[in-house]
Amino acid sequence: MELEYLEEVKHLLHGRSYNVVGKDVKRVDGIEKLTGLAKYAADFLVERALRVKAVRSPYAHAVVKRIDKASALKVPGVEAVITAEDVPGENQIGYLVDDQPILTTKARYIGDIVALVAARDERTAWEGADRVQVEYEELAAIFDPREALKSSIKIHEHSNIAADAKIRKGNADEAFRHCDVIVERTYRAGSQDHAYIEPEAAVAIPTGMRGVTVIGTTQNPFRTRHTVARVLGWKDSEVTVMTPYIGGGFGGKDTYGPLICCLATLAAVKLGRPAMIVYPRYESFAYRFKRGPFEIRYKTGATKDGKVRAIQVDYIVDAGGYATWSVGFTKRAAYHATGVYEVENVKVDGVAVYTNNLPNAAFNGFGNPQMLFAAESQMDIMAEALNMDPVEFRLKNALVPGSRTGTNQLLDHAVGIKELIQKVAEKADWSSKRAQYASDKTGKKRRGIGVGCSWHGCGTTGFKRDWAGASVIVNPDGSVSYSTGIVEIGQGTITSHAMMVAEVLGVPFERVRVDANNTGTMPDSGETHAQRGTIIGGTAAVDAALKIRKRMNKLAAELWECSEEEVAFENGETYNLNHPAQRILFKDLAYEMYMRGIPPAEYGFIKARRGFPDPETGQGDAYAAYTFGCTIAEVEVDLETGQVDVLRLIPGVAAGKIIQPAVVKGQVYGCGLLGLGYALTEKVVRKEGRMMNPSYTDYLIPTIKDMPEMADLVVVEDEFKYSGFGAKGVGEIAFIATPLAITNALYQAVGIRFHEIPLGMEKIYFALREKKSHGSRS
Repeated sequence: MELEYLEEVKHLLHGRSYNVVGKDVKRVDGIEKLTGLAKYAADFLVERALRVKAVRSPYAHAVVKRIDKASALKVPGVEAVITAEDVPGENQIGYLVDDQPILTTKARYIGDIVALVAARDERTAWEGADRVQVEYEELAAIFDPREALKSSIKIHEHSNIAADAKIRKGNADEAFRHCDVIVERTYRAGSQDHAYIEPEAAVAIPTGMRGVTVIGTTQNPFRTRHTVARVLGWKDSEVTVMTPYIGGGFGGKDTYGPLICCLATLAAVKLGRPAMIVYPRYESFAYRFKRGPFEIRYKTGATKDGKVRAIQVDYIVDAGGYATWSVGFTKRAAYHATGVYEVENVKVDGVAVYTNNLPNAAFNGFGNPQMLFAAESQMDIMAEALNMDPVEFRLKNALVPGSRTGTNQLLDHAVGIKELIQKVAEKADWSSKRAQYASDKTGKKRRGIGVGCSWHGCGTTGFKRDWAGASVIVNPDGSVSYSTGIVEIGQGTITSHAMMVAEVLGVPFERVRVDANNTGTMPDSGETHAQRGTIIGGTAAVDAALKIRKRMNKLAAELWECSEEEVAFENGETYNLNHPAQRILFKDLAYEMYMRGIPPAEYGFIKARRGFPDPETGQGDAYAAYTFGCTIAEVEVDLETGQVDVLRLIPGVAAGKIIQPAVVKGQVYGCGLLGLGYALTEKVVRKEGRMMNPSYTDYLIPTIKDMPEMADLVVVEDEFKYSGFGAKGVGEIAFIATPLAITNALYQAVGIRFHEIPLGMEKIYFALREKKSHGSRS
């Protein structure tokens, strides 16, 4: 994104204020979703579609010795049993590492898929799956990543190490020798389920001799297309992936999308008939991949003037049976290990280790909630050791324009975290509330206030697809057709794109129609994750719209015999700035384009403006830009029961230009509730690799009744000059900050520092009892 799109747009708009961007509009998908007309993957019921069911390993680690299909094939209505030997192309769907077969001959977690059954209806498919006879040789299993590092048992042939990450900046060992205060603690951040409303589903429809259309629950249609083609042994161009509305993704349908689509497609292509697969709730809960668990040893050193001088971080990630996205978030966690602070001396070592637990998925925050739980706990402990206020300590160390990150990336602009911390603290009435809660220690309930700061690089991590495409067509009647490779998963991205296109072309927002996502009509746009939908996908939209706008500028200048600099577009009209009487309706100018043979359509394509940190030192430009967050939480704790009530959240973001204020507010508030769950209730209980609470009865997600009072969102618009309208991303940042603020507030309330999340009421209860019996802080 070398072009400074922000200045380019402002120049074409002649410095006028925006008519669409930054305003609240009706969402493109709003009416369909409100009226129930919106279609999701499982709604695409195709006549004669076969139903597909997976045969799963009951063992965490086992070799498949033999699969007997005969009994299953005798069930009336069962059309086929598909095993690894039936895969026509490569039996490989590994995300960043080629370690995961679509149908395996060696199970590496409970639920690993060894075969598929295709049948005429759901019940028959289930019966057929139950009749498939699989002979296993059970192997010794490993569920502890530290044990896996030492064990001679190999989950994969090469090694039990799935990925690693390093940061080397300055000389941390030397810097610690000059520190006045050093704090070292171990933290654990556990797994979390996505708990989205819509379970995984896919429909595959053969089209001719060598073609297939797939409709599925995926956040990454282009990677899904490539994975399906790879499994079939086809070219990408022979597979079309269409993504309907997604009923919640949070990253889970990024990781699982290619897998679920491959399952349906294998059956459809083998049998030459449409096939579909829809997970029931239990199967979705028990076997979909989840947030990766971290164990982090974090050491911080500071001088008595309150400056953090060095950090040393060692962490281990439980990758589960396959590497999936563990490769990416192990690195992202390292790149963000300093928190939102400038630290001159950084030493970070992280490793992701194969175990026989369920593999990991991308999830909101992507390694940062785990790492920043440790980093922000450390900041509070350090502040107390230095006798400084936690907010004051953070402000003293916060990144500012001109700072360098732990990867030594220069942040020359769009760095609003310091201003954000100040504004959020002021909004929360931080100083007086903190003093009030510190002094009020009577009764059976205690209150506390805490702060958490977060940052998140916008875009993918490492050597991955960080580009996006878009197309804009101006129709002869002046309406505009827009297409994007970015997926709408509820975050409002397609509406943001339409707003940006409308603003550039000077037409009312309602004149822009967003067409369905389709890999057959759009350049590869990478994944929809990592806060990249607007900063990268939206900039591709602006890129396409700018190309057309410049053509239309030139045409209008020719009509009026004036310079292109004098032409303005606004509210569906084009006019001469110096001679306002010279004006033409946008639709008439559009028709004139067609009459003169001027191309009315354009593709935009953007590659993120970033580098690739060195694998040995971690030094380099990891992301194009960073979004910053700060949340302050107020909690109340019942000393007798351990019940925690989050009374109030005061969230803030520094996310560049806010395109849709109401949608951003909704995203941040929703992320607050998601973060509350990760802090307090959403504990994945595992026993020997099996999820023991795979239902909404036992896996406790917060509901609207648990929603705390939400203060008005604090916004710092630290615009990024290389993106359309200066926007950054906002979808993950508020979630990351919330559990950090809650756990720090708990410490002020009860004087106990919790080093593990999610907490659970019972953990708090027993910690309070232990503290009471010892009569001292811990």
